[in-house]
Amino acid sequence: MKKIKKISKDLSKKVNSLKPVQVPLIGVIVFCLLLAGTSFFAGISWLKMKGGVTTKISVDGGDFAVEKNKKPEFNFYVMSFCPYGNQIEDAIKPVAELLGDQADIHPRYIFDKIEDLDTYCKQTTGDPSQCTQYVTAGYFKTEAECKDTIVASNNECLDESQYLKIDDKLYSSLHGRVEANQNIREICAYNMLGNDKGQWWTFVDNVNKNCDYQNADTCWEEEAKKANLDTNKITDCFNNQAGELIEKELALSTEYQVQGSPTLIINGVNFPPEAAYTQDGTGTLNIGKESFGQDEFRHPNTIKAAVCEAFKKAPKECKTELEEVSATAPSEGGC
Repeated sequence: MKKIKKISKDLSKKVNSLKPVQVPLIGVIVFCLLLAGTSFFAGISWLKMKGGVTTKISVDGGDFAVEKNKKPEFNFYVMSFCPYGNQIEDAIKPVAELLGDQADIHPRYIFDKIEDLDTYCKQTTGDPSQCTQYVTAGYFKTEAECKDTIVASNNECLDESQYLKIDDKLYSSLHGRVEANQNIREICAYNMLGNDKGQWWTFVDNVNKNCDYQNADTCWEEEAKKANLDTNKITDCFNNQAGELIEKELALSTEYQVQGSPTLIINGVNFPPEAAYTQDGTGTLNIGKESFGQDEFRHPNTIKAAVCEAFKKAPKECKTELEEVSATAPSEGGC
């Protein structure tokens, strides 16, 4: 276990040094993350990743170009216990509170659908024949240790209790079945509210602070009650609509080629555009008449500017300067 955690820590440093970080949905094994938060296997999957996300409208260099409409649609894709997703929620919340229902600001959730468990596990737990390379890369000391770990991981991966089973289908999320469960509950809570989503934001904030991917199944209800949400309605939604809700999120993730949390999409365009990033962290992004540095891309005022740029006629609230959510800039990493 200590060895896996060390691999996770070292690999996270390597992965997070590149911007932006995107992990294929099929590429991360759930149970390993239950063991170690993020793991060697997440690294294997990341190294297999394909190119960047395709957007519906092209972006010119460091400029954010988006088709305007009366009510912008802002979808942000997260996982309920991805720390980077939680950070972006903190940054989006003041924007949502400021603009209210003038913009459609909508959380979306990233799920895995396991079509064939045996194939899935072989693809995601690593290939023992590649252990020479893994040892050379420093992930293991010996090939024997590598092979033993991968074989044990594959065996545990095949345990169906690691996943959310609906009819004959298996689903999960990056941090496992409990995270998938919480994703669904947050979708249910969002859908049961009207235009005022304040209770939803309170609920999510409570869960982010007080629950985790291991205890959320027993923790969420108290946090929902603190937000004055009807927990019976959330439970009923979970019991009767989970499969339908997951399939809808999967369809959207596929349509927009979402590969990691967080992914922000405004009127069909990914934000920030990848062209705005530089390896040395000095990239800039022009949004209308404003310019933002790379270390500001995930700040409330930058996100507000991007959403406001998508209005045909921006409301007066767009002129409001928002307070930063913390003294520390949100990380540019991803799950």
